[in-house]
Amino acid sequence: MDAQAVASDFHINVSHPTLQIALTGPSNADAEASTAGLNHPAVYMNLNGPPYPYSAKDWDAWFWMVSELWKYNLADLQEINNQDQSVVAAQDWSKRKWLGRQMWHSTIRDMGNGGKFIGDITVPRETFMYIRDEEERKRRKEENVKLEPGDPRIVWMIGFWLIPEYHRRGIMPAVLQTVMAEILPKHNAHTVHGSFFDHNTSSRKVFEKCGFSFQEVVPDAVIINPAKTNGIEKKVGTGRTKWERHSSS
Repeated sequence: MDAQAVASDFHINVSHPTLQIALTGPSNADAEASTAGLNHPAVYMNLNGPPYPYSAKDWDAWFWMVSELWKYNLADLQEINNQDQSVVAAQDWSKRKWLGRQMWHSTIRDMGNGGKFIGDITVPRETFMYIRDEEERKRRKEENVKLEPGDPRIVWMIGFWLIPEYHRRGIMPAVLQTVMAEILPKHNAHTVHGSFFDHNTSSRKVFEKCGFSFQEVVPDAVIINPAKTNGIEKKVGTGRTKWERHSSS
């Protein structure tokens, strides 16, 4: 399956008062914009995962990975959409098809600007980085990974970033609300965490605007890549918010 071609068929509009925002699949044409964004301090100082400095080689590895994810996620999405209504109506979640075999990823685009790449949003399973005890963190992660897609006991997490010129324009709350409405139900997600570095109050506000409740800040939970801080080892606290699906949702 050509993931690039199939991914181009995926498109969800995001409601925004002034911009034409959409969620789409990945494109290798996003390499330059993504690399530039991940090398900007307004982005990389708020992220734990991507390498820094972010290189063309790093992009190639990321694009290969998300392209592979799309093969699975789009096949699962098609099967979900084609499920017999009697199966959909079943109360037993184990009888239905769900997303969640692989991490969900969507590219965020400004369709009013030629489909310009402006960021990413992902829905992986929680990694419990806020748990200080390594053995307990490992145990929780392994338990979470073993659960079958659709199991309401799975704890999910959401990560996102935007290129700096699109910050503070009300985009991420709109994007997150769209993912919560269109993607999380297809995971049968009941518990979702949103994490942020303690200095990144903007991300905390995004989660809270979308119905996540503040849980805690764990001080000095993450060691910042010394390349980001002129070779000085620095720790940062990580905050956690939580959204739970209730029976009326």
